[in-house]
Amino acid sequence: MKERPVLISAIILILIVELILMILVYNKVGAERLPSQIGRLIFQLIFITLILTRKSNVGLFMLAAYHIVSGLFGMYSKGSTELLGQILIGFHFIIGIIIYFHDWIENKIGIKNVG
Repeated sequence: MKERPVLISAIILILIVELILMILVYNKVGAERLPSQIGRLIFQLIFITLILTRKSNVGLFMLAAYHIVSGLFGMYSKGSTELLGQILIGFHFIIGIIIYFHDWIENKIGIKNVG
């Protein structure tokens, strides 16, 4: 957590939210949507692995873009009028911006980048 704590915290939050959503959806509709949710999780894990192991700017950009695009698509979905849908749209936008600007955020709050 010493190196890039804002980015690591955002990634941990992504994984926690994704797993909670998988459990909630599974409890509500069963295994019907599980394959697409597992695919979404694997897609994100690929970029997270690139970011953490290779410090890949492409992985960083793709993960941020994924969340921003997910937020945009969420705005036009059926569930966007429900409170949980609006919270998830906001989460995607905010987490995408935090991921993309994590260096700037760390500099502003006084965290020195070790890497």
